[in-house]
Amino acid sequence: MRLYSQMTLAELQEEMERLRQQAAEIQKSGDESQLAIVQQKYFMAKSYYLGTDEFRIGGKYSVPDHDQPFTIEYFNGVFAWGRFPDSSEAVGFPVGMLELWI
Repeated sequence: MRLYSQMTLAELQEEMERLRQQAAEIQKSGDESQLAIVQQKYFMAKSYYLGTDEFRIGGKYSVPDHDQPFTIEYFNGVFAWGRFPDSSEAVGFPVGMLELWI
């Protein structure tokens, strides 16, 4: 399998769709650990598809399973690194996981 960084946008779209279908099948079987792996792969493929151009340092974003805004401090590849308001520790997420905080 090719690296996501080597795929075209069309190939990344196909990979995201394949992973979406695979996640739906796994969800039916109830295998939570396998589902988490496929979801992480989906977010990575989506991150390479989106890139970092639409994300802003200082911008606030929502992250799945977190109820506070995540503020981006810097990028490393397709990962956004930053902090939540109640934490002094920097954490990183693939940009494909982030949605604009409203």
